[in-house]
Amino acid sequence: MTNAPEDQPNDRRTATNEFRTTENVPEDAEWEVVTQVPYDSSESDGLTTTIIYAVAEAEDVSPSDIKQPPLYEVVDTAALESALFGSGSSIQTSQCSTEFMYRGHRIVVQTNG
Repeated sequence: MTNAPEDQPNDRRTATNEFRTTENVPEDAEWEVVTQVPYDSSESDGLTTTIIYAVAEAEDVSPSDIKQPPLYEVVDTAALESALFGSGSSIQTSQCSTEFMYRGHRIVVQTNG
């Protein structure tokens, strides 16, 4: 995450838009793990499906209710899946993670090596 722009306060306040996307989250903000879902790239469900189901579980709603914003507008899950879990990826043999915000949730995708 990057620091808040100078015209925005750098404190623990958050702004939530209609899609529940949190902005201005300080780097030292404390996070609570709401759900944790394992992902197996050899199974038929893609990374997108796994993320949507995890968010639905965290919000206690049906996965079909997770429509806005579309996940593809927030992160390129195909590129992420290829980089972290694709065949020939050197990351597969090491531990690596990336994170992004979606619907007010901090989503962490990590490999276990």
